[in-house]
Amino acid sequence: MTPRKIFLFGLCVIIVIFIISLAFPGGWEVGTWSFRYPDYRTWFKSDTAKYKDIQIIIASIDTADYQFDPGNDSISKVDSLSLPPDSLQQTSIEGYNGTHPFEFPQGQDTLLFPLFRAIDKIRQRNKLIRILHYGDSQIEGDRITATIRNYMQKNYGGQGIGFLPVVPANDVSITFQQDISPNWQRVSVLNKENTAFNLYGIAGNLARYTPSDKADSIAHVGLKPFYVGYRNVRTFTHARLFYGPATTPFTIVVNRVNAQRMMARNTVSSAWWRFEAPQNSLDLSLVSSSLPDLYGIALDGACGVAVDNLPLRGSSGLDFTRMDTAQMGQMFRMMDVEMLILQFGANIVPNVVENYDYYARKFVRELRLLKALKPSLVIVVVGVSDMSQKSPDGYKSYPNIGKIRDAQKKAAFETGCVFWDLYEAMGGENSMPGWAFAQPPLAQKDFVHFTIGGARIVAELFCRAWAKEYQKYSKP
Repeated sequence: MTPRKIFLFGLCVIIVIFIISLAFPGGWEVGTWSFRYPDYRTWFKSDTAKYKDIQIIIASIDTADYQFDPGNDSISKVDSLSLPPDSLQQTSIEGYNGTHPFEFPQGQDTLLFPLFRAIDKIRQRNKLIRILHYGDSQIEGDRITATIRNYMQKNYGGQGIGFLPVVPANDVSITFQQDISPNWQRVSVLNKENTAFNLYGIAGNLARYTPSDKADSIAHVGLKPFYVGYRNVRTFTHARLFYGPATTPFTIVVNRVNAQRMMARNTVSSAWWRFEAPQNSLDLSLVSSSLPDLYGIALDGACGVAVDNLPLRGSSGLDFTRMDTAQMGQMFRMMDVEMLILQFGANIVPNVVENYDYYARKFVRELRLLKALKPSLVIVVVGVSDMSQKSPDGYKSYPNIGKIRDAQKKAAFETGCVFWDLYEAMGGENSMPGWAFAQPPLAQKDFVHFTIGGARIVAELFCRAWAKEYQKYSKP
């Protein structure tokens, strides 16, 4: 193929696609198959949609780009944050006062007070309280969670990154690195083929080791933080490995020095290590011919608040009922879990239907199951964020965002949970383009996921709502 022939072939393909788009703008359907492509009418048309001006939100947070100072936890602010004025029309956010508050079921606006009382007693009792942040791909890589954790630990004490799976969903994280030996397999609750298995631990996934031969094998797990993360996560004084039923004893070698023999048990178990001096990495070698499933490793301080990042990519928040409730309840008690943050909804949005009562009913079932695991458990449901799709006039919010948000709020209130409306907190309808086109960008160009800087601003908005409720509690 000569360059001339390649050019002519490409030109012919473009012409054919253009002719098809003229005949079937946007796509066509054949039986159950749908074919979609950009509408030719949008190819040369400027955006006319009106996007929300999010300047007032960013100005209120004062944390626009979140560049870390290696010497401390301070954050520098960009000089300006703007949208391209020649192509985007902006509308103001009515009634914004710098904080979008938590919402409560009628007559239950003190739902967080028992948790606040427990937090106040942390130092007196030398206790660790754990918060689990579940979510979809929006929180992967410790995005959003990292800033919430930093806020909690700076205000209430604590250190360390918290609970980590042995085999992550991907290798992208803003706060930690993992180095594991081959033959580790990630088994997830999101794999629908595992219908007869439900012992996944609290993270919804586990690590399973398959030795290359029948002789004793050495399985390696290494963890250490990135030094671009918040200071509190860089060191820890307590480490704890959680593992499932074991058929044979096995040995754990910690940091290539200390060996510990673990006995075979038929339930969830853990191995503890307490270090006299703060550690910045952990190296485990597990020796056995048959290792148990590993649920994860917690790197914490002696007391304070631990906040764990537990993403379930692709989930809509409806997978907890596929996990063993007895095992989850046991781990909640072992780990002193006092609060859950549930942040789902993005995977429901592309499925546009007229009514989302079905989602509300299913979500109620999940919330009831989680609350039954521990009577004192506090659950904060974070509503779906704004998401945009391309239209002939520009990027516009999916028409069902508000309905999904309402279904989540209905389920939260019906089960006695707190609700935080991220959709409204970030600006409401047509606000996502404002985040995506901002300079520097606060959302990715898929108009779904926040960038690292945008995720930190979302977390700051959440923490501001939390602080407002804590102030009500402490200064009624």
